[in-house]
Amino acid sequence: MSPKNHPWLARLISPAPCALEPFARAAVTCALVLMGLGVLMVYSASSTKAGLRYDDPELFLRRQVMWVLGGVVTLWFTMRTDPERIRRWAKPATIGIIFLLVVVLVPGIGTLTNGARRWFRLGSLSFQPSEAAKLILVVWLSHHLSVAAEKLDDWKEGVLPAVVPMAVAAGVVLVEPDFGTSLFVVAVCSAMMLVAGLPWRKLAICGIAGIPLVIWQVVKRWDVMARRFSVMGGTDAHSDAQHQVHQAKIALGSGGLTGVGLGASRQKLLYLPEAHTDFILPVLGEELGFAGTALVVGLFAAFVFCGLRIAMGCAGRERSSFLLAFGVTFMIGLQAAGNVAVVTGSVPTKGIALPFISLGGSSLLVLCAGLGLLYAEARRHDLAMAKAMAERSAGANSDSDADGSGVTSGTTDAFGNGAMTAGGAA
Repeated sequence: MSPKNHPWLARLISPAPCALEPFARAAVTCALVLMGLGVLMVYSASSTKAGLRYDDPELFLRRQVMWVLGGVVTLWFTMRTDPERIRRWAKPATIGIIFLLVVVLVPGIGTLTNGARRWFRLGSLSFQPSEAAKLILVVWLSHHLSVAAEKLDDWKEGVLPAVVPMAVAAGVVLVEPDFGTSLFVVAVCSAMMLVAGLPWRKLAICGIAGIPLVIWQVVKRWDVMARRFSVMGGTDAHSDAQHQVHQAKIALGSGGLTGVGLGASRQKLLYLPEAHTDFILPVLGEELGFAGTALVVGLFAAFVFCGLRIAMGCAGRERSSFLLAFGVTFMIGLQAAGNVAVVTGSVPTKGIALPFISLGGSSLLVLCAGLGLLYAEARRHDLAMAKAMAERSAGANSDSDADGSGVTSGTTDAFGNGAMTAGGAA
């Protein structure tokens, strides 16, 4: 199907230049609505557990409000930051986050929880370096894949500087162990490399080189892998392996069209584990019904649309801006889709938080930082376009004044709209 024969396809692939900040505002609005909904749902889903275990029903509510406020502050600062300045720090930041990923594995420094050493803890606060690694790798790749755009066929200057940081980060995260996050990092980074034009054959060769590490982890943790994959084909709905997904489906099915009412969920009464974190969507579906679930999915779809529109708008001006916008959008969209797939039993279970809604922490701060960079790229694009429009208009005016012919000439502004410049008196 050729774009020449289908104008609508041509417009989709190469949209006419336009202001991108309105799309960025819409994306921020979607995220803020999701965060507001997340505060309500975290309180609803966690109050019973917090009351019984900690004798404080509002414990997780206060934490979520604190993280949301921190996320909004992070969003505000990154929205006003020049992305080019951030990209200059991409290389040292990548080295630093890989160092933290290694340090968190050291007993006594990293905290061991549920058999995995993934967190730094200081009192009630925690930080998961693998969450920050996602965004930092996106920034690094947007910088490197634009600087080395003409050398992506070269192993030394194009392929390895892109693949090695991804491989090291994913490998260390796999050792924590966190198979799902490791796979997520590889998926996001690989998508960016392919979109940037890195040869897929060379990327495949690098992937083959990492197979032994994956096999080692699968063999070492075979019982865990078998339990996770059992949700897709098992029949014993009351086994430990399938309990979460089974209870999640009950919650989603019990909500009907409009739900049982905010705060009235039954599955959150200790039937559904992790109801306020990874499995918060089923509680939302039970209390707000199909309408509430559709609203959440619709907000994520709108966010992805706005993000991709920003990326396509930046593509015509600056490669690094396009890659950063695409990487952030793909990262958030893939995480949302992954969470929905897990809670519905469509893929093996994995601890994937629902962006902007699940109980926050380092994940929410990273998401808000990425959203802020997306907005900053849109604003940077619009400022550059406005400057180009002003320069073009000034040049047209000077030419018409020198000509003095009084002929009205047609010009095109920075956003592709027709503008008429009068060369003299009519």
